[in-house]
Amino acid sequence: METHIRTLRFNSNPLNLFLGNKRKKGLRIGYMEAALQGFYLNSIDTGVHPQKLTSFLSENYDCFDTESATGLFQFLINEGDRVSYQIMLPYLLSTSNIYEFEEIITKRFLGVERFVQQGKNLYNFVKYTEERRDPIIWINDLERGIAGWDMGLLVGLVRAASGSGYITKEEAWRYIEQANGLCANDLRTPEEIDKSYLLGKAMKSGKIEDWDRALSCYSLLDKYRK
Repeated sequence: METHIRTLRFNSNPLNLFLGNKRKKGLRIGYMEAALQGFYLNSIDTGVHPQKLTSFLSENYDCFDTESATGLFQFLINEGDRVSYQIMLPYLLSTSNIYEFEEIITKRFLGVERFVQQGKNLYNFVKYTEERRDPIIWINDLERGIAGWDMGLLVGLVRAASGSGYITKEEAWRYIEQANGLCANDLRTPEEIDKSYLLGKAMKSGKIEDWDRALSCYSLLDKYRK
């Protein structure tokens, strides 16, 4: 595992200025994403070289300029992965095994392979955490949804876009404030935000090593939930 994930030494920006509670809450939504990417936790600045941020945005999200970046931000604000999650959740909660879940989803959404795969990833991740019992994913966690994932990703991306020069810092703060407002509807504590991020992250990959990486970040961030 990467050194920065093991130690979280990147968490504090020594040049950070005082931030009000509203901005701190907005940044807190992005802690899981920041931890995974090696960004500072406590500032709009990431601590990563602009050239690396530009490569990160282009290679992972096809963001090459202001227009493509802001288009992605609006997608995350308006829809993200929350829509597909809410569609699959009732079937996830009502089935007893992965084969039954896959059959129901396939019949209900014929031909939507990506949607089926995301549902299987989520199902298997929940079962995996049940075996680990760390963390415990409660039904309430599932019902709260994945706004923490969409908005955590948004916070990380707008910080990267700000560092790349695609948007200004003030524009980045406005997006972060929107993320805070959207999360506030369903997620009331840092633990709920981080679990929500985990669920959304798990939908995107069926690899246990990816789950373990995210779960390690979740555990290491425990002191920031106090």
